[in-house]
Amino acid sequence: MEFTTFVRRPFVVEAVQVTTENIAEIAAHVGTLKNEGENPYIQVDRRLVPNVFKVHPGFWMTRMGDNIRCYSDHIFRAQFLEMTEELQAMVTTLSDAVMVAEI
Repeated sequence: MEFTTFVRRPFVVEAVQVTTENIAEIAAHVGTLKNEGENPYIQVDRRLVPNVFKVHPGFWMTRMGDNIRCYSDHIFRAQFLEMTEELQAMVTTLSDAVMVAEI
């Protein structure tokens, strides 16, 4: 058996970190704001965001078009890098290569 190495297509998302200050605003997009004592969290509507049940301050909400997802800080930082000029050039190059390959 012979394996071939692949690179996953890059995609760009917008992201905001959930804080106690913005949690109510984010809840409007992903579920219902709840409180456990003084600890607010969002009970996620699984029809809107299928990958988590609860979102707490410190989590991240991402948006790519109409697609919204939420991630713990640990998972978010393992999967996403903040966009820089250097990364933008790489994403553009890879996206152009994908478009050429699809033609």
